[in-house]
Amino acid sequence: MISQFILPTNVQLRADSIHSEPGILYIDTSVCQTCSICPVCNKKSSKIHSRYSRTLLDLPISGHLSKVQLKARKYFCDNPECPRKVFTERFDCEIKPYYRRMIRSNDLLTRMALELGGNTGAAISRYAAVPVSPSTILRVVKRLDIQPKKLTSGVIGVDDWAFKKGKTYGTVIVDLAKKEVVDLLPDRESATLSEWLKQHPEIKTVSRDRYGPYALGIKTGAPDASQVADRFHLLMNLGDATKRIFQSKGKELREAFTLYNQHNQPKNQPAKAIETESAVQNMLQITEDTLTTANISIDKLHKFEKVKDLYSKGNSIRQIAKTVKLTRTTVRKYTMMEQLVKRQAHTTTNLDAFIDFLMQEENRVKTYRELHKTIVEMGFNGKYTQFCNKMNELKNTQPALRPKSTGPILVKTWSPTRLSLMLYREPCELKRADDKDFLKLLFEKYPQMKKMEKLVKGFKNLFKTKKDGTLKTWIEEVFESDCGLNNFAKNLLKDYDAVNNAVITNISNGQVEGQVNRIKTIKRKMYGKAGFQLLRKMVLAKSA
Repeated sequence: MISQFILPTNVQLRADSIHSEPGILYIDTSVCQTCSICPVCNKKSSKIHSRYSRTLLDLPISGHLSKVQLKARKYFCDNPECPRKVFTERFDCEIKPYYRRMIRSNDLLTRMALELGGNTGAAISRYAAVPVSPSTILRVVKRLDIQPKKLTSGVIGVDDWAFKKGKTYGTVIVDLAKKEVVDLLPDRESATLSEWLKQHPEIKTVSRDRYGPYALGIKTGAPDASQVADRFHLLMNLGDATKRIFQSKGKELREAFTLYNQHNQPKNQPAKAIETESAVQNMLQITEDTLTTANISIDKLHKFEKVKDLYSKGNSIRQIAKTVKLTRTTVRKYTMMEQLVKRQAHTTTNLDAFIDFLMQEENRVKTYRELHKTIVEMGFNGKYTQFCNKMNELKNTQPALRPKSTGPILVKTWSPTRLSLMLYREPCELKRADDKDFLKLLFEKYPQMKKMEKLVKGFKNLFKTKKDGTLKTWIEEVFESDCGLNNFAKNLLKDYDAVNNAVITNISNGQVEGQVNRIKTIKRKMYGKAGFQLLRKMVLAKSA
C-alpha cells in the first residue's frame, strides 16, 4: 500500500519500511527489477557485483520533506568486448544517474523556477517542502533543452527589448498568428536579424517599428517579405512632429495666450485688475519665465544662447553641433525654440490661478502653511510640497511688474505637448471647455494651425478607412499646405511601402509590445542574473 500511494508506479521499487523525524519522512526501498542495461554497450546483465545506498529527494508528503533511501546495485557487464566491466543500475524513468532527486521532484522545481525565478522560487520552495537555493533554481532552468518555436503562419512581429535601458538592447520575434515568442536575439543589429530571417524562408510578412536597422535587416534577410510599419509608432512620430511645430511657434502662442486671457477674465473681477495689454503680457511673461526656466543648469543655458548666436550668424547645423558638442537633433530643436524650458513634471497643478493672490502685500508675511491652507479652500489641487517648490521658484519674481488685484486671476496656458494631443481629438472628446475655446481662437488667428489639425485627424482616419492610395493623397496635401508637416511627410516617403501596408492591412505590432512587457517581468524575477541564454530559455519556456 505504501508503494502504491507514495512511490512512483512506473519504477520497480518496493517499500521496505518508513520512519520519520521532525520535518522529514524517510522511505527505505529496494529494487525489484531482475536485470539492468550497460550504458556503454547496451547489453542486459543480471550478474550483481555489489550493493550501495543512494538517497533521492521525492515529492513532499503532507508538508514534510520526503527522502527515498534506495538500496541500489552494481552489475557486471557480460560483454567481453565492452570496456566497462562494472556499472551502476540503470532505470527506464524517474531515476537518472548522478541525480539527487526524482525526476518528478525536479519537474516540480522546474515549474516553480519558470513561474517565480531564482530568489522567489527558492523562498517558495521552502514552504513547499522541497528547499533549494536560488542558484539551484537557476541551474534547473539552464539544464532545460528548449528549442525555438516553429513558425506556422509566416507573419511575425519584431521589436527591441532592453537589457539595460538606454544602453544595450536585444530583439524579440513573435508569431502574430499564434501570439507566442518565436525567438530572442542578443542584439538589434541588422546583420543579426538578417541571418535569422535567412534561416526562415517561410516568412512572408514582418511587422516592425520604424527603427532603421530592422528595415535594412528585413530587406536583406527576407527581400520578398512585405514590411508593415507599426501604427502606434507612426502616430507617435506625428505627435512629435506637431509638438516641434508648436515649440517653434513660441511668439504666436504667447500672443494667443494673451488674447485668450484678455477675453476670458471672470465677470466679478475688478476692472483695475488688468488695465492694459502690456500688464497682461508682463504677467504672462513673469509666470512663464519663472515656472519654465527655473533650475536649468548654467551650462545648458550657455549652450542654448551660443546655439542661437551661431545660428543667427549663418552657421550650419553641423558646424554648430561640432562647436558646442551637441547632437544635430538638439541643435535643430534649440534653433526653433524661443526660450529654453525645463522638463515638465508628470503632474500639474492650477497654482497659476493663485499667483497674484499669493503675491499681494498682506500675504507676504504669512507662512507657507497658512497660504497653502487658504488656497486649498479656494480650489488649489496640489500638494503642500508642490506648493512650496513653486513658491521658492517665485521668490525671484519682481512684484513691481505685477498688477495688484483683490483675488486670484486665472492665467491659462497650454504646453506644446498638450496642444499636440488636443489636435488628435474631436471637439466632443475635449472635456474641458477652455480647451475648445482656445483651439477656436488659435485657429481663427492662425489658419495654418487649422490646416495642421485637419491633416493630423486625416492621418489618423487613414487607418480606419484602410483604402489604398489615401496615404499618397494625404502626403500630397501636406506638401501643398504650409502647416509645417513637410519633414514628417518626407520621412513617410522614405518608408512608403511599410507605412502604406500599415494603412491598408490589419496587422499590428501590439502583440509584440505585450510580449516585451512580459520579458521585462521575467527579467526582473532573475534579480540581475538573467544573462541572455538563461533569459532566452525562460521566455521560450513560458511561451510553450
